[in-house]
Amino acid sequence: MTNCIKNIAILLAFAIMIGCGKDEPETSKTSFQILADKEKELTERENRIKLREAELEQLERKLLNKDTNFTDDVQSTDELTNSLPDTIKVKETSSRKRVKKEIQKEISSRFENPTSTVRDYYEYIQRGINEEGNFDSNMKKAQRYFPTRTVEKLKSGYRNTKQFTVISEPQLKSRSKDKAVVVARVRQVQILKKDGTEKEVTKNLTVTYNLSANKDGEWVIVSNSVKEE
Repeated sequence: MTNCIKNIAILLAFAIMIGCGKDEPETSKTSFQILADKEKELTERENRIKLREAELEQLERKLLNKDTNFTDDVQSTDELTNSLPDTIKVKETSSRKRVKKEIQKEISSRFENPTSTVRDYYEYIQRGINEEGNFDSNMKKAQRYFPTRTVEKLKSGYRNTKQFTVISEPQLKSRSKDKAVVVARVRQVQILKKDGTEKEVTKNLTVTYNLSANKDGEWVIVSNSVKEE
């Protein structure tokens, strides 16, 4: 009887150990996983750039062929004056550059992800806060992603920030041809001074960013709204 009870107890303990092992959540990514994710993101960006360059090269070849055919037609017409082909060539070159720029803008806005703009913006904000001595430099870099906000206004908003953490990664809420809305959640720890004393204030914020594709097809932030949780 005693042996039977012992065997049952051992089986129960073994079952509990298995159950605990199954229910144990993955609390965080390892540094290797984070590095792998970053490498994957960089690779995807490089692939998008290569695809964009291939599209532009193909367009340029088509435009060059068009120029060649047109020049041959002009040379075969005796009625045209000597200056006319040069004028047409200038117009065709200008037209080619304009079309190339428009195509480049379209390709950029099509393949670039608006959430990448917000992530890069956050990256410089965090660097400015965490890297001693590089606050002004990183705020200037961050402002390139939020050009409607001046550098001075951006610096004043984060000057007393002790810590800036991204709680949830930027998510695409909506997107049209050249407009997009991205939402993210962040935690901001600020140092407030009052009556000669300092006090830490922590705020969890939901931030909604409105983005637009600029003249080069790059996504930039044009405005945002902040809601404290």
